[in-house]
Amino acid sequence: MTIPRSRVWRFFAPLNLLLVGFVLFFAGLRIARPQTVFYYTEGPVLGSLAALESGDLPDLYPADGWLEPPLVLTLYPPVYFVGAAALDRMLGSGGTFTGLRIVSAAALLGLLALLGLHTFHRRAPPAWTLALAATLLLTPGVYRLAGGAQADILALMLTWVGITAALGTRDARVRRGVFPLLAAAAAFFFAFFSKQSFVAAPAALTVSLLLERRVRSGAIFAVGLAGVALLGVFLLDATTSGGYLANTLGALTGASGWTNLVSSLRASGPLQWLPVVATVLLASRGQLRLGFPEIYLVASTALHTIAMLKTGSSANYLVEPIFALLLLAVTRGSLPGSETASARAAGHDRSAWTRSALPVLLAATFAVTAIDALLREARSTRAWMARAGQTSVADFEGYPLVDAFFFPAVLERGGRPWLNDPFAFGALEETGQWDPSRLVSDLESQTIPFALTLVNVGTEPAPPGVGTQELLFAYFWRSRPVWTALTGSYDQIRSGPLTLLTPRDEQEP
Repeated sequence: MTIPRSRVWRFFAPLNLLLVGFVLFFAGLRIARPQTVFYYTEGPVLGSLAALESGDLPDLYPADGWLEPPLVLTLYPPVYFVGAAALDRMLGSGGTFTGLRIVSAAALLGLLALLGLHTFHRRAPPAWTLALAATLLLTPGVYRLAGGAQADILALMLTWVGITAALGTRDARVRRGVFPLLAAAAAFFFAFFSKQSFVAAPAALTVSLLLERRVRSGAIFAVGLAGVALLGVFLLDATTSGGYLANTLGALTGASGWTNLVSSLRASGPLQWLPVVATVLLASRGQLRLGFPEIYLVASTALHTIAMLKTGSSANYLVEPIFALLLLAVTRGSLPGSETASARAAGHDRSAWTRSALPVLLAATFAVTAIDALLREARSTRAWMARAGQTSVADFEGYPLVDAFFFPAVLERGGRPWLNDPFAFGALEETGQWDPSRLVSDLESQTIPFALTLVNVGTEPAPPGVGTQELLFAYFWRSRPVWTALTGSYDQIRSGPLTLLTPRDEQEP
């Protein structure tokens, strides 16, 4: 049966498609500028890839307590890095963002293709799904990752491969047979080893099997997948002499707090995505039930909310819940124009509300997200070009101490920076899990050729009792041992947003 579609949704479809293209444009822009940092956490990821490409897994996950330079703290499991390294070898693009960003962009295209497949087979109105996808893709927590050097989109795409294998594209019940569950388990396995926080989907699938009274299948799936994943973690940790767990869990040391969650939500632009959540839930009212889409949405939201409470590090945590919401939208039947004749006869026709409130709500969200995306991207590009013009990283010997933004410049010259995540090392130093004595020694002896940061190092160290939660990136540079060594052995040159520290002439008093 053909689902009727209102004219208003067909009218909005070209705009929606344009906005999806707008997001893909960002991916192309990033790939075309392989030496430019667009998103602050791309620098640490590039540093981790450089460690793998110049060594092997023990170099990616060092087990020396971060005593020997360069200091690399790799939070992600290896699948993303291995894929990017393979692309770099093929393209000869090592030391740049090319491989990392191509992997992310390809994963985004695959994710959109899977969304389209679910939309087509489940007979959800394409214009409705496209409207939601366009709006959510422009959420800062998502569009910044479009073609960005981040593992989230790859992990999510692999998760959706597993969901598609387990559910098919017809309804929301788990498919019968062994092969769908094996295929789903394999996809979830690789998703977990792309980013370890992507465990909501296999948990939701297990619960769905139990609710469908397929207890044996659910138990075998859960125990088998968990056992193989834990075995993989054990082998990686053994291969790296304990470095794998030290790195992937090492920076999760901050105290839980509502301020962490609030800061992450604020960074995501909640005025842009909350209306979409309300739209989906209102349009699906009366059709929600305890099935995989609902369990997956609740589980992923709860899991990533806890992650934001714990670390408050990034709005990246909203990516999986956002796409879980899209799965719910295309899975449940109560979508614009999809009411049955019996429902309309019973007085449940929502077409009037659909033709008025929904398009206006989504159109307003389109405008906010598009303007926000353009302004943010323009600011990022202009700021980087200004910084690059103000400071020229000269040839050097040794390991410069630099912020993540300057990784491409350092790696381009064949060097390796001391740090790939000042915030993480600040948190580790604050909680006593990292001893900065080796760094302090190299600063005091002026072994480090220069230091470059966007932080105003200031005239005094961080006040007692103030740590990474208050000072964020500035805490590392102003922690007392690092600040004392820097200011005691290096001269500061402040230029615009930059602080450049160069070794002080030993003859000076």
